[in-house]
Amino acid sequence: MARGSRAVNATRPQEVPPKVSVVMLTYRHEKFITQAIESVLMQKTDFPFELLIGEDKSPDATRRIVEAYERRHPGKIRLLAREQNLGMMRNFVDTYLRCRGTYVALLEGDDYWTCAQKLQLQADALDAHPDWVICFHTVRFVTDDGSRPSYLFPSGRPEVSTLDDLMEQNFMQTCSLMFRNGVVRSFPDWYFSLPVGDWPLSIMLAQHGRVGYLDRVMADYRIHPGGVWAGRDPRFQLEQSLRMLGQVRQILDPERAARLAARIARGYVELAGLHADAGDPSKARAALWGQRRFASALRRGFPHKHALREVLRIEAPIILRALQWLRRLSRSRRARNL
Repeated sequence: MARGSRAVNATRPQEVPPKVSVVMLTYRHEKFITQAIESVLMQKTDFPFELLIGEDKSPDATRRIVEAYERRHPGKIRLLAREQNLGMMRNFVDTYLRCRGTYVALLEGDDYWTCAQKLQLQADALDAHPDWVICFHTVRFVTDDGSRPSYLFPSGRPEVSTLDDLMEQNFMQTCSLMFRNGVVRSFPDWYFSLPVGDWPLSIMLAQHGRVGYLDRVMADYRIHPGGVWAGRDPRFQLEQSLRMLGQVRQILDPERAARLAARIARGYVELAGLHADAGDPSKARAALWGQRRFASALRRGFPHKHALREVLRIEAPIILRALQWLRRLSRSRRARNL
């Protein structure tokens, strides 16, 4: 935190409860953790905040780096040093439940914030909009080695979104989230088996209020080989997302659960197409069978023609090509008769 600002001194022990708690999860982040922590300490606020770091027994130097920061910033940084590896979800839940702030902000140990006013702006926004349960902002995606150009996410979002919007798409990046503490205090058993938990957490939160957006770039999301999500095969990402959404249905009201079933069914057809394009017909067939578990979706606007096309493309490509040829021939004849 910069000197001469109206910010609370980053090295002075907290004398009043923090307004914002920052949750940082880290595992094998020795190359990145310093930048992540410094991006929190640079925040300029007119309120106290705390940084809770859940260090999940990394085999590298991550813990030593965090311990050094905790010694330099007593009262500001709290290290939760795990005696054994908990896994991402249990590490998150335990760290989150220890937060004392009115609001909670999230930052992974391999990402970093780029705006020194981020915490202030988001806390002010939540103060000004009591109907918002979450506040998020634009994030820049960057590759660790510069192999791909950076890009912004999301783009063109409205100022306010709802639970129904979140059921269709996860348009928020973890490092952009700030939400009201205490809204969600318990987690279903299935939450702990997920590869990532930000989307279902956002859905759980959005059951209690609206989602506000600040159209400002205030963080970088780092894509690197050791990341748990970004850079993974799109088929893996889609398959895991569909599995997660299937679990989320359990906590929704019946009408929304039925709509989400249609969303999942469409997703499995899309997954089948990705497997087919990758030359893996067995997984494509499994994906098509997977959508049958959401049979109620078939009566709620499920795209029958699209599903049939994927079935034929995977199971009977010769028949599909013949049907496509007949369709083109029919169109050509109609055009000549005009």
